[in-house]
Amino acid sequence: MQTVMIVDDEIIFREYLRRTLDWNTLGFEITVEAKNGVEALELCADHPIDIALIDITMPFMDGLELTEKLKALYPEMSIVLITGHNEFEYARTALKLGVEDYILKPFSKDELMLTLLKLQQEHRKVQQENLTYKENQQSVKESFLNQIISRDYLLTDEEIITRFEKFNIHIQNPVFVVACIEIDHIDLKWKKISERMLMKYAVTNILNEALDESWKHHIFNGPEGRIIVLVEYGDHQSNQTPSLNGYRKLGELIKKYLNFTITIGIGRSKEGFKNISESYQEALVALQNKFVLGHDRVITYESVAAEVGKQAFYPIEVNEELLIELRMRNAERVQQILDHVFDSILERRLSIDYVYVICIGLISVNLAYITESGHPIEECFGENFFPYNEIRKFESLDRTFEWIKELFHKSMRYTGQYKNTRAAKIAQSAKAYIEQCYPDPELQLEQVAQHVFINSSYLRAVFKKEFGMTLSDYITQFRMKKAKELLGRGGLRLSNIAESVGYNDAGYFGKSFKKFYGYSPSEYEKKRN
Repeated sequence: MQTVMIVDDEIIFREYLRRTLDWNTLGFEITVEAKNGVEALELCADHPIDIALIDITMPFMDGLELTEKLKALYPEMSIVLITGHNEFEYARTALKLGVEDYILKPFSKDELMLTLLKLQQEHRKVQQENLTYKENQQSVKESFLNQIISRDYLLTDEEIITRFEKFNIHIQNPVFVVACIEIDHIDLKWKKISERMLMKYAVTNILNEALDESWKHHIFNGPEGRIIVLVEYGDHQSNQTPSLNGYRKLGELIKKYLNFTITIGIGRSKEGFKNISESYQEALVALQNKFVLGHDRVITYESVAAEVGKQAFYPIEVNEELLIELRMRNAERVQQILDHVFDSILERRLSIDYVYVICIGLISVNLAYITESGHPIEECFGENFFPYNEIRKFESLDRTFEWIKELFHKSMRYTGQYKNTRAAKIAQSAKAYIEQCYPDPELQLEQVAQHVFINSSYLRAVFKKEFGMTLSDYITQFRMKKAKELLGRGGLRLSNIAESVGYNDAGYFGKSFKKFYGYSPSEYEKKRN
């Protein structure tokens, strides 16, 4: 609804303007009426106005002077001057002041309506442009903050401060705490992505009200559907956290007014930008313990660190790699990853509670894979599938591990039965050929197409449909994956590694590696050491 102000010293004319149009039906509301410019200025201070209809000739302050003052105070306001024929030159002068239009008395109802509708359309266009700009800015900001919590972010402190300042965030003393928020059972409660986004939006709005205003909070959407809170911790001592009351209050409000629960994991305070990711990782560890401690609670890393202790061997990258192999339906590699995880559990003799955390994390990856494939979880595993209850029924770890492996095989069989077409077989054959011939620096789309006996355009289309990425991107991804494995072994020259994965030029390989992972081969080796 566009707000309108009428300014005219004649009460009869103000009454005529009020009655001549069905304002509400057209999308307008007359919120202010004034008999002169002085009164109009006073009323505008308390009533936001979109469009002002102003007579030129008025006592105390005429329309031209009022226009000049309004444009200086409220540049977004649209002004339409109402003038007689003998004041036409004044109206032309007013256009130089930024007046959007003028109407000559006497005017028809249609003329007034068309003028207002034109301004309404312009206002909506500006509003949409502003909204689009804000959304783009928010998207860029969220991307930056997600990079900040990532372990692989390599900007200097000066570069990070500059980025923050672009978003009008001024960091005085870089000490931070990260909190991760998950809506409990979100995949089971809401099937549509739009519904989940709405619930996350509701949580974020309440979060802004619940948290202690004495701390600076930066709230954004993080990986895997989580809501992340980056708290500037100011001058306080490290290894402490701000009050948990705000987070507890948030959980109570969500449960009371939205009828669902959330769980919050909180890391310890860390000094320096580079350590934000460490606080984030701690928050994730704390959050994972909800499968042991229960949902609907605030869990700090400090409260679970004693239990986790040196057991926290499980790197978050395992889940990422597992999801990639599931997407590729690489059953053999999935089996190898699961076997490695389970062997590590047995070798380290982890506590049963920590085993539950790891197993539930693996199951969550599997459920995420089914969901992103566009299939309901209950169609794959049945209506009464409650993994968090099932996993505690097994009496031995071996039986638990076998059950989890079967879940993964079942999900791949289920999603695979919808893709058993000729096009899918062609794409799979092309993928197998790439994985065999990736060391060949000449390996390209045309060569792969010749191997599977189809034209390159068709192969490009079926490969993208089957795997969700281009064939060229898959060649690069597979080469980078193999390069990372070789770097991890140590003792190999960069030129030898480059040649082993299909690059004749070691320098170009290094640039490609950094572009893909965000860090150079040498930086990766230093991180591992």
